[in-house]
Amino acid sequence: MDDIDRSLLEALIDDARLSYQQLADQVHLSSNSTADRVRRLRQSGVLAGYHAEIDLAKLGYTLHSLTDAKLKDAIDRFDFERDLRNVPQILSAVHTTGEFDYQLRIVSSSTNELETVGDTLRQMGARDIQSRIVLGETKYNSARLLYGKL
Repeated sequence: MDDIDRSLLEALIDDARLSYQQLADQVHLSSNSTADRVRRLRQSGVLAGYHAEIDLAKLGYTLHSLTDAKLKDAIDRFDFERDLRNVPQILSAVHTTGEFDYQLRIVSSSTNELETVGDTLRQMGARDIQSRIVLGETKYNSARLLYGKL
């Protein structure tokens, strides 16, 4: 991967809807050469997909929490992960080391809804649950990783 590939990835991270011509203008190549490079990035797996970003607050999901969950000893983690797919408020589940087995990112419209999600997690096999309300978040663009390490 060279600097042109990095520039293409950075541009696509910023706006995945750019046409090949718009990308080509940014990296000073022809649109055919640019399309070939983007195809190679996709084929190699570096460019894994294109995504839409949804404003969850506009859908009523204004309460974000980070919730740690420890599973009961008899619960299979793969079954638990499969069951998590049926809880739409859970945006992500990270299997971790330490006191808890998972850190879950949960969105809800109210504390009552968050409590219902917690009850659901207990029914699915979570023994201990500890939630923290997210007050704010600073997001960093993954394009920062394209140019190396510190």
